[in-house]
Amino acid sequence: MSGTTLVSLALALAAVAVAYGAVLCAQPAARRFQGWSTRGRLPLWLTSPASRGLLVLAAGMAAAFTLTAIFLQILDEVHDDDDLTAVDRPTVAWIAHRRTDTVETVVLRVTDIGGQALLVAVLAVAASAVALRLRSWRPVVLAVVASTGGTLLVSGIKNLIGRDRPDPMYQVVAQTGHSFPSGHTTSALVVLGTVAWLASMATANWTLRATAWVTAGVLAVAVGLSRVYLGVHYPSDVLAGWVLGACWLVTVALAARLPTTALPLLASGPSVRKWVADTGLRPLATFTVTALGGLTLIFGAVSVATFT
Repeated sequence: MSGTTLVSLALALAAVAVAYGAVLCAQPAARRFQGWSTRGRLPLWLTSPASRGLLVLAAGMAAAFTLTAIFLQILDEVHDDDDLTAVDRPTVAWIAHRRTDTVETVVLRVTDIGGQALLVAVLAVAASAVALRLRSWRPVVLAVVASTGGTLLVSGIKNLIGRDRPDPMYQVVAQTGHSFPSGHTTSALVVLGTVAWLASMATANWTLRATAWVTAGVLAVAVGLSRVYLGVHYPSDVLAGWVLGACWLVTVALAARLPTTALPLLASGPSVRKWVADTGLRPLATFTVTALGGLTLIFGAVSVATFT
């Protein structure tokens, strides 16, 4: 393991420590809010697990639709080179003229956190550890589908849009390939979000769960901002990466929840319910097929928006 990788890991661990402290500081306010929110009685229909499950699915689908719409709006502005993208080139040039060597060195280590090799290694360790703890293949399948799907989405959209990167004279490190959306940003959000998800599966401690999610969010934002600072992406590339990553993560979460919520309702007969359970479709095949279907829908929407 190289020295630069160790520095990147140290920065990530520092983010974990900061997130843990922030979560501890926020706990009193969270308890007050929880007490306030539970004073009134819940509606009768919300006491049913099936109703709550369907409500979560509906909220997730609404979130995925909204995020897709936002991404398509950013794409439209990038395609027309107006509105949002009007600040892209001036921002990259402004930052390039104000860089310092010290900050540049730190930012290079931050951007390495979003590198493919480090993300894959962290995700593999997390998925393997949680799989062993739960004695289930589900964490491994979840990690593979989330990371592979995110990579395919970014690669496909990059080639479809074909946006050039910022002027090489503004880049700290030479980067080739297309610019929209930012691959580091999208991958960091998807993979780190998946790691936080896996951590939440492995523990019932809400403090640890919250720490995992706050850390993932902080690092995903930091990696995205680092790409703009280094002059290898425009701000709109990074914004699109965050939105696309969140959209894919929500889609994977919906696919993971579908087998335990919708299938039992659809399989109304006892024999059908038994067949669904016995074949193992709920934890594996249905999740994978549904996630791939979501990926196809997202890429299809982007393709239609690009050529219309």
